[in-house]
Amino acid sequence: MKKIALNTYTKIIAWLLSVLGLNAGCGDTFEPRAEYGVPSADFRAKGTITDAKTNKPIQNIRVIGKPEYGYESDTAFTDENGNYSVEMKGIIGFPVKIYAEDVDGALNGWYNPDSLQVEQRDTRQVKKGNGWHSGVFEKNDANFILEHRIVVEYGVPAATYKKIEEQK
Repeated sequence: MKKIALNTYTKIIAWLLSVLGLNAGCGDTFEPRAEYGVPSADFRAKGTITDAKTNKPIQNIRVIGKPEYGYESDTAFTDENGNYSVEMKGIIGFPVKIYAEDVDGALNGWYNPDSLQVEQRDTRQVKKGNGWHSGVFEKNDANFILEHRIVVEYGVPAATYKKIEEQK
């Protein structure tokens, strides 16, 4: 009798542990992580953002660099010369997307957002890595030319009235 009960308890515990183990290991999505044995690299991008009509640099444009895999991203804003620089450490691979977006509204004009996809073949390696770290890659000509956005206003425009004086 003891042998049957012990055997039954063993099966129940094994079943519970396997169900709990499967449940803990199954996530909604698979995101690769930079763990031991996963090649990684550092990435830098520099560029200039200019106006399509005037070819002048645009200040205060938000630039976001985000690799396809992983969570490491960087955000920068353009300076008065339209220059920016973003840097991501430990990316798991290419491609890397760079987004340019006007977030200050009418302060410097309205511009349409744009993006650029950078492949490893578009970069140059500036520092060799060792082991699983592939080194540092950079792209120095990640430039954007932004088009003006047409802002449509709805409603009745404000009217100005002039007082008409009667002639005597």
